[in-house]
Amino acid sequence: MAEEKDKEKEKDMSKEYEALRKKYGLPELKELDKEFCIGKLEDVPFLLRSVLGKITERLDIMFKNISEVIQPSENSLVNMYEAESFSDDEKKKIFELMKRMAYYYRELIIRDVDYTDDSAAAAINQFYNEWKNMKKDVLKVLEKLRDSWKSEANSKLESGYFG
Repeated sequence: MAEEKDKEKEKDMSKEYEALRKKYGLPELKELDKEFCIGKLEDVPFLLRSVLGKITERLDIMFKNISEVIQPSENSLVNMYEAESFSDDEKKKIFELMKRMAYYYRELIIRDVDYTDDSAAAAINQFYNEWKNMKKDVLKVLEKLRDSWKSEANSKLESGYFG
């Protein structure tokens, strides 16, 4: 019985999002879920605020992963090792990517604090469109971070240098 009520609420929230999607030209919910792990829409008074929050959480995770390349934590051998695999030119490009990500991260937070459906929808649309361009650059960085563990790089860390 409770499970049926949950499914009904989920359908209602999906219908509510669909109405907002049509009104504001938002991306399909399936597409947002694929990109930002929206998950089940909660029964909340301001549905787009909930979507903003999920997008912001996901962007924060990506931002933190990438920012460690530019400023690795001295307490993390993993971050220091991975950062060594990027050239200065690559780090400059990553910094430019970080600036774009930081702008949207702050914009999404502002739209949450000063919430209206109109401004939330505009922020979601703007970021989603920009994300389509940013995603390939984010993936390149993440793939290089992953691949740094396969390389036979001459790391200062591997040769016993820790300072």
